[in-house]
Amino acid sequence: MRPSYFINFMMGIYIFIFFAYLFGPLIIMSITAFNSAEFPSITPWECFSFRWFNEGKIAYDGQHLAGLLTDWRLHDGIISSLIIGAGVVTLSVPIGMAAAIVLTQVRSQLRDIFYSISIMPVLFPGVIIGISTVVLWDRLAGLGGEGFISDIGRNGIFLTILAQTCFISTYCFLIFVARLQRFDQTQEEAALDLGASQTQVFFKILVPYLSPAIASAAVIAFLFSFENYNTTVFSILSDQTLTTVIASKVRLGISPALSALALTIIALTIIAAATYEVLRRRAEKRYKDTQEKFVKEKAADNRINKNYKIGFKVPRGIVTILILVVFTIYGATQILKNDLYGQSCIDAADTEKKSKFYDQLNALDAIELSEEELSGGELGGNQDYGDIFGDPSLFQDFGGFD
Repeated sequence: MRPSYFINFMMGIYIFIFFAYLFGPLIIMSITAFNSAEFPSITPWECFSFRWFNEGKIAYDGQHLAGLLTDWRLHDGIISSLIIGAGVVTLSVPIGMAAAIVLTQVRSQLRDIFYSISIMPVLFPGVIIGISTVVLWDRLAGLGGEGFISDIGRNGIFLTILAQTCFISTYCFLIFVARLQRFDQTQEEAALDLGASQTQVFFKILVPYLSPAIASAAVIAFLFSFENYNTTVFSILSDQTLTTVIASKVRLGISPALSALALTIIALTIIAAATYEVLRRRAEKRYKDTQEKFVKEKAADNRINKNYKIGFKVPRGIVTILILVVFTIYGATQILKNDLYGQSCIDAADTEKKSKFYDQLNALDAIELSEEELSGGELGGNQDYGDIFGDPSLFQDFGGFD
């Protein structure tokens, strides 16, 4: 075996392990969303079901386990997260763009200082930003009496928008700085020399050039806001976002509805990324076709117009796709073979759980303990600590409460 083949083989193993470590938890969580069990798990597998995407179920002990469509806490959290994300984008993108433009206008002696001050909020812990925002606006609300300032100063959504904007605007600033480093300022000078105003230069030259950065900054700001927890948990007050709702649910036990939510978010992300990639490739193809058409029209050599046969190309990632297809077919075969799907399977599993639950209750009710067993031994009583209240002089010198 050649050394290059061995290196490529080891590199392939490393890439496989890396992606398995990266995407393995997401795949496992996605699979657990289709298991009818009350706790997210792959083994033991009960039944293939969509119950956690719909109404959920009533557990054998009478507890209602809400599904994705019936969990009002998740719904309220998603709505609050969308509102906060829209507010953060509305504030962070203009602030970041303005700071980046100012950075290009200040003198070189002050540029490093201004840049350091602009990126400083990223270095602050989210806990500090959240608490300081709440404390500041609480003081302002106290000074404002019972008016408008008091209302917004104690509004969790408003405070969270301000707290998140403090550091998310810095990421937008860095995106605009990277874009403006390639901007040719002679375009602005030429437009000003031809009689354009500063406003016309800004909206007709600078904004079109910054449009890719504006879109990127808006997406980054929304995603950072949507998933933020450290700052949000201290500034949201009595309201809740999706991240705080999920955190509170995890403390009480993970619900399969969270797996269904995770799978929905993953699917939406993949669809958005695939749609963007398709549109980008179509735009590149149209541009390439336009260039080729122009070349063919202007070229004098007719050999360019000859039709060349394009050979078959193996799509990239075909091995990964085949592995996923094989695992999907194998899993579906096992589910169909063992009848691990359908309402009959779900009813049988629930009946078995109820039977075990009632058997445990009956076993507990059948246990009878005597007074001697309750007063001592390993079942409780005062054997370990003694009768501390049995001493008649315990409260003899007690003078009472002040």
